Amino acid sequence: MAIGLTAFVLMLLYINHEESYDTWSSELKSVYQIRERHSFFTPDNKEHLQESNDSRVANLIREKVPQAIAVTKVDPDWDFRTGNSVKVGNADPIIVNRMKDSDSSFFHVFKYKFLQGSENNALKAPKSVVLKQSLAKKIFGEGNVLGKVIKVVAWQGDEGTDLTVTGVVEDPQTPETAGFTAIMRTGNKDKDPVNPTNSNYCQVYARVNEGVNPELLNQTLKKVYVDYKKSTAPLKKIEYKSYFADGKYLQLKAIPLTEVHGNRPFEISWLEKLKPVIAICVFLLLVSIINFVNLATAQSVQRAKEVGVKKVMGAYKQQLIGQFLLECALQSIVALFLSVILIEVLLPSFNTQFHVELSFWHNPNLFNMLLQLFGLFTLVTLLAGFYPAWILSNYNPAAVLKGNYSGSLKGIILRNLLVVFQFIISVTFIIAIIVMQLQTNYLNNKDLGFERSNLINIRAGYDQNLVDKIKRIPGVQYVATTTQIMGNAFNVPEQIEYNGNKISFNTVTISMDALSALGVKLLKGRIFSKEYKQDTINTVVLNEAAAKLIDKNPIGKSYKIADEDKMLNFQIIGVIKDYHNEGFDKEVLPTLYKVTTLGGTSSTNNLIVRLNSDKNAAIIEKIKAEWKHIYPDFLMEYTTLDSAFDKVLENNKRFMSMIVLFSIVSVSLSLLGLFALSTFVAKRRTKEIATRKILGASNIQIVGLLNKTFLVLVIIANLISWPVAYIVVKKWLNGFAYRIDLPLYPFFLATVVSIIIAVLTVSIQARRAALANPVKALKYE
Repeated sequence: MAIGLTAFVLMLLYINHEESYDTWSSELKSVYQIRERHSFFTPDNKEHLQESNDSRVANLIREKVPQAIAVTKVDPDWDFRTGNSVKVGNADPIIVNRMKDSDSSFFHVFKYKFLQGSENNALKAPKSVVLKQSLAKKIFGEGNVLGKVIKVVAWQGDEGTDLTVTGVVEDPQTPETAGFTAIMRTGNKDKDPVNPTNSNYCQVYARVNEGVNPELLNQTLKKVYVDYKKSTAPLKKIEYKSYFADGKYLQLKAIPLTEVHGNRPFEISWLEKLKPVIAICVFLLLVSIINFVNLATAQSVQRAKEVGVKKVMGAYKQQLIGQFLLECALQSIVALFLSVILIEVLLPSFNTQFHVELSFWHNPNLFNMLLQLFGLFTLVTLLAGFYPAWILSNYNPAAVLKGNYSGSLKGIILRNLLVVFQFIISVTFIIAIIVMQLQTNYLNNKDLGFERSNLINIRAGYDQNLVDKIKRIPGVQYVATTTQIMGNAFNVPEQIEYNGNKISFNTVTISMDALSALGVKLLKGRIFSKEYKQDTINTVVLNEAAAKLIDKNPIGKSYKIADEDKMLNFQIIGVIKDYHNEGFDKEVLPTLYKVTTLGGTSSTNNLIVRLNSDKNAAIIEKIKAEWKHIYPDFLMEYTTLDSAFDKVLENNKRFMSMIVLFSIVSVSLSLLGLFALSTFVAKRRTKEIATRKILGASNIQIVGLLNKTFLVLVIIANLISWPVAYIVVKKWLNGFAYRIDLPLYPFFLATVVSIIIAVLTVSIQARRAALANPVKALKYE
């Protein structure tokens, strides 16, 4: 029971952690995140409600939505940026993550406790910064930091901005959706782009009047937003009707801050991810309780005379039930204490596995946790204790005092059903382990369409001076840039016109050597080359998915795209194999690759370097030296493509290891349950076994006799578990765009393994019963 409780309580800790987001202040109930529907930054180039908004949305809400008290613009958590470089005086720079730029209203929306400075004055002046207490201590140590200056460098070519510390806020005890280490006001969020066709994307949060109806708020937002889009369409030189073409529509929506963490765009919610874990933990707890019931009823033979004597002495049935429930409660308390000890031992590994920092005793929600544990203790005591108590209290005193227990030992059918239920869970886990291992192996060995080994990605834009210096380092084969690389993909939608048809593509801007650096596989035509001058003007390379939408042989074919008031022609020069730049849960987008800046381009923030030496560590150190020489105030950050690939599979591997662990626990608990029931049956059939031995039955025949009963139960459990496992595993596999065909042999293998394990377990107890002295069993007491 302690093992089952441990798994369940760990799950409770994690759920409490996830539900504690944005609960550090009661005033956050009036804060909403604004989401705008658009196609920019989307993984599939289709419109979705997104956390990133056109910065103009903030001013629109300030001016047109009367329910809004304060509105703020703040940087999103960009995937392609890990942090800013921070310098204090002449000290070496350090990378600080989650420093966010905002306007002056941030602390009017989010109410933090100021330890130094004040909410009204903190971001009043431009070039100011408010630090979290943890960061202030890291940079300056203890003491007053108001008025001190830090130099913040945002990217490698940035000269840096001197910011004055105007406040220090307390680190909340619970996690935050709009988390930060420092809030800066550089002045960039104070204004919107002048050109109507340009956009500056940011997150927008609003504090509204208390008691506002969310539905009415969203109705107001929709009307204001539609009116705005209608009035600005001519300025952007687009038709207002185009907002509604191909099923598109306009939407601006306010999401309560308390719901944001569980409802992220393009992500499966934490609750959906956790559902399989919750199911596993509940099953493990049920298996633990089942074992407790089976063990208690198996021991009931030894308690029968006690019950008989107490009944003869005048004990009521209710008194006996109360006694046995109290005994169960004491055992449950011991199990709960043992589980708390196990939790303390396992928490470090659990935190590492799930990338959280959970604590049992230092939990900010400890009181709620203790209430939940009390409820769990009560439930477990009733579930585990009532049935054995009812069985024991029902013994016939006259029968048990004669030594005849068979008439009072009822419920064998229920116990058999419980064993079947345990083995359904165990066999399902075994099948899941095998299938998940097959899928993991498939993904690990899948052809990504490019060579990920000896390839690093530096988080930087393309600087020719830096590129030239890196190219001169021995062991460097290629230096290039692209907007699309595993771990940092930047999808840009583009609509082309081919043979009178309009086709939507994903556009990737690259440098001349990028496809060679990636080691992509050429299927038709050629890739970009410096020998062809037109490659920098109007040529493109397609991937397989895009080529299928164009023509069977697209080489040499041309298409058009609209660029402001004119049409541009592009010629297709090659087709490459689809390569994976994101996870395996979605298919590779139809993509065209171009070197030219015509028709729009974007900042890549990826500098890929192909190495052709075994001494990669030494080469990377030389690259860092060149970087430091050019950008002394900004630290170089990079990742290997092998690491990026491992990160793509991280969630899958984490889930896999969790399933393996819980499967081992589940099978172990099931075997304990089987052992308990075989003990019960052996004791129940002691006189039968003794009689058979005296009449000449061998030990092997007796072992086989007891095994036969349980083999039937295990086979029934397998037959039931097959469709259950098929549904569960098939649903899991459907989460991958690229997956194996579900084979049959895991089902057969799980059946064979479960039968072997069951036979070995029962045989241990059956052999003990077969070797017992039959004279002792038949002697009348």
